[in-house]
Amino acid sequence: MKVCLDGFALSLKKGTGLSTYSRELAKTLASGGIDVSVLYGMDRLGRRADLKWSRFIQRLMVHGEADSKEVLRYGKDAVRYSIPYLLNIPFRPRQLHPLDWVEGRGLDMHLPQGSEIYNLSSLYRVSQSYAFFLPRSLSVAMPRKSGIDLFHSTSPLPVRMKGMPNVLTLHDLIPLILPHSTNVMLRHYRNIITSSLRQADQILVISEHSKRDLQRVFGIEDDKIQVTYQSVQVPTAIRDMSPGELRSVLSKNFNLKPQGYFLFFGAIEPKKNVMRILEAAGMANTDLPLIIAGRDGWLYKKEKRRIKQVKQDGSQSVRRYMYLPRQQLMYLLRGAKALIFPSLYEGFGLPVLEAMSMGVPVITSDCTSLPEVGGDAPLYVDPYDVSSIAGAMERLAGDDTLCCEAARKGLEQASTFSTERHLALLQQGYQKAMDAYYGHGAAYAKQLHFK
Repeated sequence: MKVCLDGFALSLKKGTGLSTYSRELAKTLASGGIDVSVLYGMDRLGRRADLKWSRFIQRLMVHGEADSKEVLRYGKDAVRYSIPYLLNIPFRPRQLHPLDWVEGRGLDMHLPQGSEIYNLSSLYRVSQSYAFFLPRSLSVAMPRKSGIDLFHSTSPLPVRMKGMPNVLTLHDLIPLILPHSTNVMLRHYRNIITSSLRQADQILVISEHSKRDLQRVFGIEDDKIQVTYQSVQVPTAIRDMSPGELRSVLSKNFNLKPQGYFLFFGAIEPKKNVMRILEAAGMANTDLPLIIAGRDGWLYKKEKRRIKQVKQDGSQSVRRYMYLPRQQLMYLLRGAKALIFPSLYEGFGLPVLEAMSMGVPVITSDCTSLPEVGGDAPLYVDPYDVSSIAGAMERLAGDDTLCCEAARKGLEQASTFSTERHLALLQQGYQKAMDAYYGHGAAYAKQLHFK
């Protein structure tokens, strides 16, 4: 089987949870013998064939996907595509062929290994800009010789691939359910979601909680939704490193000691509850510092002011890293006393799974999808109650036996989110999409083979 993934999240210059999902999805599919292609929307590749690949790599790694506000980057394409869009004429991406003499090592975070690469200039930003006016998808048709069986949009994007089943992963509906946690334009957001749902032959969700939200808000029928959960591959070399090696790495890179700090990582935005984490760290009866690793997200100014304030007056020990390469972040996670992740809302909560996979205790919320992911391993707190968060921090800081038990349970729980299980659930979703598109029992659907 041959699956085409969108390259939108893989192209984002600043990595997000969506980027991690897309990257891990490509690995999971490849592990099951499924051929993976990726359709990117990089702009300004020019016409010269001998420079196309070099320019693609440069745009991908240096510039990334255009920000929604960078209208000058995709505005020309938006005008050029408008007439075919209104006439529902499909746009045709072009395949890009790697050049042997262009260095390809170190690109794994944005370019899945072994994938066929296609590109259509500004595809995703143009489709999103059109959705501001109409809840309708932009039509795309892959080259006939591509041999692609299915298009998988890894997040809501108003793009419909003609001539094949379309699958959509919907992670959450946070702007609609927790509107005070974002500053997105809700009408535009709903148009994007609506058009994405309409074009999907099957919708994949990453938790039962996300499925319930999707049904509550949009009334999607049960048989059109497949729960796949997620899997993650943490670096085994870091997970299994000796105490001495870990101590040396943390000391040299961060001036920290193993199990000598609490860690939060993620975007600084209201739904991540960083303000209450800071308040709880100041209230908790422990000397362990709080490490915050994450970029600025939505509505982050209050949290930034609070971090600056506590650093200046020395009232508590807080350290922030705006951005860390994934390997460095995994070192920090491996050495943490606990991950503190009392989010207000998560569609899945990948940091919880990553921490449990590393054998790190977890403090997390008793709501949304987080109990579904954490099982009986984490210490659960009321995310709106600062004293509840502080109490959990105190318990772990002062009880090594509790930490060991939480780590053991976490490893057991993480093993239930295996790559094999994720792949099997994805395959079920893909088969349902094939049946919906071609009709149950269609000869084409019977020809699909999974490893």
